[in-house]
Amino acid sequence: MLSEKEIQKNRQILVETDKNMAATFKVLSDVNRYRIFRILVEQPKLSVSTIAQILDISLPLASQHIKILAHANLIQKERDGKKIFPKIKQD
Repeated sequence: MLSEKEIQKNRQILVETDKNMAATFKVLSDVNRYRIFRILVEQPKLSVSTIAQILDISLPLASQHIKILAHANLIQKERDGKKIFPKIKQD
């Protein structure tokens, strides 16, 4: 049986994890952000403009969704000249 201290520690871990997961699900609840994330899992070397073309959305809209994904620490952005290549963040 767990001590009261161990129970409290486990509760705190759950609270922190649940908050992080809820925030992640909220970000990915948008269909375009989910699709961008999914594309990057399968094809990690695509530029923002290529992603916009694949999803048939405007470049500004794709950029905005990528900015939101990056702010949520789900992806990171790498620049190569004028092009930006989002990548799944590996922690």
